[in-house]
Amino acid sequence: MVKGKVKRKIYFAGGSVLSAVNKIIPKNKRKILIFCKGELYDNSETLFGYLMSHKFYEKYDIVCAVGKPQNYQKLVRKNVRFVNLAGSLKEIMTAGFIFYHGEILAIMPTKDQVSIDYWHGTPLKKINHMLEDKLGDYHYDFFTYLTAPSEMFRPIMAEAFNCKLNQVIIAGHPRNDDLFSKKDEFHKLGLVKEDYNKVFVWMPTYRISHDKLIMDSSEDFMKNAGIPLFHTAESFTKLNAYMEAHNSLLLIKLHPAQNLEALAVKDMSHIKILTGAYLDQKRVRLYRLLKDTDALITDYSSVYFDYLLLDKPEAFIIEDMKEYGSHRGFVVDNPLDYMPGEIIENQEGFYGFLENCIEGKDSYKEKRREINDKVNHYKGGGNCQRLLEFAGISK
Repeated sequence: MVKGKVKRKIYFAGGSVLSAVNKIIPKNKRKILIFCKGELYDNSETLFGYLMSHKFYEKYDIVCAVGKPQNYQKLVRKNVRFVNLAGSLKEIMTAGFIFYHGEILAIMPTKDQVSIDYWHGTPLKKINHMLEDKLGDYHYDFFTYLTAPSEMFRPIMAEAFNCKLNQVIIAGHPRNDDLFSKKDEFHKLGLVKEDYNKVFVWMPTYRISHDKLIMDSSEDFMKNAGIPLFHTAESFTKLNAYMEAHNSLLLIKLHPAQNLEALAVKDMSHIKILTGAYLDQKRVRLYRLLKDTDALITDYSSVYFDYLLLDKPEAFIIEDMKEYGSHRGFVVDNPLDYMPGEIIENQEGFYGFLENCIEGKDSYKEKRREINDKVNHYKGGGNCQRLLEFAGISK
């Protein structure tokens, strides 16, 4: 953990010098930079897709900073290019508009730049400055504006990023536009949705991060599968048999930060494991996939706030809520008040939720709509368009 903290401190250490240099470099108001620490995915992927489909490259230079630019050469065209992280330094200092989620090089934007951090989800669990005891005292506020999905989350995001409240704007996540897309992503995975009675998606948040800097549950829990309830290969074999018997499919989408070494599950006939790398390889947009599922199972992952827009059944596994709360913590006093779905504490409850969905039982419609009104200001698509208009980008 100490090693991780040191690496992160080094990452931000040169910020003051770079920010000073940034002030004297002219900005190109026709350059849009999308900064990704690794792959082009999540909010950034959706925003890039919107820029391309609406031909913003006819007016603007569009640059994407990614880990491996060679993986995106098919997307390169006139006024559209990809650079690596080393090459992103020049782009950050010359772009008029910058969009990113998560971390970026420690360079403060100037008054001639609009830099927007749209993060990568609506937090239920504590993030960033709320975790100083784990991550150390350093800055996240290298932006002009930070987005929040509703008024409720404006002060929460301001605290998490240690920024002023007037820097937090209400805007839907760009990726949520994909929830209203008509495109089919199942075929890219070699699947036909109509072959199944029900398609469930399970999206647990991570307990152990890649760098092992954050361990968000008890030591006993993390010795097991790293995801809730089903800690052995045998338990997954039994679950697969249940899904097969009911002609249903379970997609398990792992969190990008999940340490894969901690998992005890693999692909089976009616259980499919999805990682970010696999979806990227198949060019699958996760939220376009989600829209065609029938129900969501999660725990403390922010995805359930987005899934509320679909008004479909949700279930919450709270097997380690007490431990998770003491290790990581939540942004609200009682997270159960914001979980509009079945609460699952054991395998019996998990199977019960599956059975209810298969039988068409749904007792939480009103509660979902109540929470949706609190956490999502915008209920439909159009988030990319609104964000660009706010930044001052037009065709």
